[in-house]
Amino acid sequence: MTIPRRDVDFALDADTVRRDWCNDDAFQTTFLNALSLLFPEGEKFFVESVKQHKQFVTTPELAAAVKGFIGQEAMHGKEHRAFNELLEAHGYKTKVDARLRGFFKTVRKVLSPKSQLAATCALEHFTAMLAESLLRDERMRGEIDQSMRGLWLWHALEESEHKAVAFDVYRAAHGGYVRRSLIMLLTTVVFFAVQMMVHARLMAARGILFRPWTWVRGIGRLFVWPGHLTRLVPAYLAYFRPGFHPDDRDTRALLTEWEARLFGSDGELREKLALVA
Repeated sequence: MTIPRRDVDFALDADTVRRDWCNDDAFQTTFLNALSLLFPEGEKFFVESVKQHKQFVTTPELAAAVKGFIGQEAMHGKEHRAFNELLEAHGYKTKVDARLRGFFKTVRKVLSPKSQLAATCALEHFTAMLAESLLRDERMRGEIDQSMRGLWLWHALEESEHKAVAFDVYRAAHGGYVRRSLIMLLTTVVFFAVQMMVHARLMAARGILFRPWTWVRGIGRLFVWPGHLTRLVPAYLAYFRPGFHPDDRDTRALLTEWEARLFGSDGELREKLALVA
C-alpha cells in the first residue's frame, strides 16, 4: 500500500472549537484531549524506534513504507501540537511534553532498541484499532464536533494506512513472539496509567475530577453502550496470536473509500491539503 505524506493545515482556532467538542461532554472531551497531548512525543518515539533498525530495511517496498510512515507521523505530531496549544486557551495548563520527554528518556535507558520497537508495534496496534473503529462507526464520528472531526478522521486514515510498518520492521529485525507479547502487556499497563494521569489533570482543570456524577455519560458511551473501547477487546486480543499481522484485518476498501471522501476532488478536507508526497 502506498503511504503518502499529506501536508495539511487545519488552522484550528479556540474561537471556533468548542470546549466540550466531543458529544458536548466534558469527560469524553478531556479523554480525547489527553490522547492528543500524548501524540507528539509518542510519535517522535515511534519514528526513532523504527530508524534505529534501518539496517534491516533492505527491500525497496519496506524502505518506501518506512519513508511514508515517518512523513505521516511527523505531520501528526505537528497538527496535534497545534491543537494542544489551543487547549491552553480553553483553560488547560499542562506540561505534558516535558514530562513525556523525561519518561521516554527513561524508556530508552531501560529497554533495548528491539524492545522499544516492540513497544512501538504495540502502540501502533492501539492507534490502528481506534482508527478503524472511527472510520467504520458513524455513531463514533457523530460525537465529534464538525470543527474537530477533520483532524481525527485524517489521523485515523493515516494510522490505518501505516499500521503494519513498524511491525514489518520488527519482523525484518528478527523480533520474536515472546518479546512482542510481553512488551504488549507492559505497554498496555503503562499506556493506560499515563493516559489516566493526563486525563485526571485535564478533568481537574475542567473542574470535574471530584464530581464523578459528571462522568456517567462519558463512561457509559466508552465502556457500556455503544462501548467504543470495550468493542475493541477482540481486536486487542488478536495481537497475541502467534501468527498475527496487522494486515490480517483487510482495510484496503475502507481506506480507499475514506481517501476519496477526505482528499478526493470533492473531498471534505481537500482545502486543508497543501501537498501530497
